[in-house]
Amino acid sequence: MACRSAALAADPCARRTCKTGDVTDQDGECRWRKAGPASREVIEALKTQATVALPPEYLDFLSQTNGGEGDLAADPGWFAIWPSEEVLENNRGYEILTYLPGFFGFGSNGGGELLAFDMRHGAPYPVVMIPFIPMEAREARPVAATFAEFRTLLGKRWEDQA
Repeated sequence: MACRSAALAADPCARRTCKTGDVTDQDGECRWRKAGPASREVIEALKTQATVALPPEYLDFLSQTNGGEGDLAADPGWFAIWPSEEVLENNRGYEILTYLPGFFGFGSNGGGELLAFDMRHGAPYPVVMIPFIPMEAREARPVAATFAEFRTLLGKRWEDQA
């Protein structure tokens, strides 16, 4: 089995080790490593402490899997959704409000790009990717029209969608 390079993992094959509940392809290769569900209390804390109204489908997602990473059937080709306990801290740490007003980060591609909701024009919020350097709104590229659409791309390889 060929393993994808894992910039954030010491073992490049670690991203391919599946556990019960993860999404695999027909060959048994892991395509999406899911986390366990976030507790109701953690999701409620995220909702009340966020400075924006988060999409209900995103909050529902967290109640089923509190983050995770895997293949993404759209550019950037890989997703790493932050656990709900880290979302606000990561938005503060990356200074999203300072550099990207109107955006709310919820993950990355495991490397140099942020995954975020573009909230500048109201709901439904498109999912976009933005390079961490330069972190500028004009660099935002669409990934999916909504988080619900984004969910349909999780655990699927981009090259298989052609």
